Amino acid sequence: MVISLPGRRSDELASEFCHLRETLAQILRVMTIEGVIDRVKFDSFYVSMHGPSHEELKVIIQEEGSFSISEMQVHDPRSCVDNALMVPSMFASMMRAVFEPIIVQHFGDVMDEFMACTEQRWRQPGSLEEEVAGNPLVMLVVSLTKAMTRLNLLGRL
Repeated sequence: MVISLPGRRSDELASEFCHLRETLAQILRVMTIEGVIDRVKFDSFYVSMHGPSHEELKVIIQEEGSFSISEMQVHDPRSCVDNALMVPSMFASMMRAVFEPIIVQHFGDVMDEFMACTEQRWRQPGSLEEEVAGNPLVMLVVSLTKAMTRLNLLGRL
């Protein structure tokens, strides 16, 4: 099994997730003001976000015990993208990839409006473009295999 999730570069607490959560909140707040999202639903929306470091993720997986790590990589998905290509639609698509299931479950089918609002926010002065440039994104990619438990081994004897 391969899992890809947002993370942070080190065990130090980072502002990256505050930034991502704040960006999401700003976009949803605008959608609420514009009447796309119900105020009561906006007020009840909560996303618990934790971006582990690769070391923290390794410990969590090992302590849980169901899987063993075959390989783990840490990378910035924007590292091989020319900054000129980081356009509003690309950032909006990245936000959609991360948040669509949660947004649709809570607010309904508002993703077209979410994408438009995200792209619009990118173009404004003091924009998301400037915020994203100042907050590097890190993705953790982990290849896992099902761990052989003692019970499984006993069953094979």
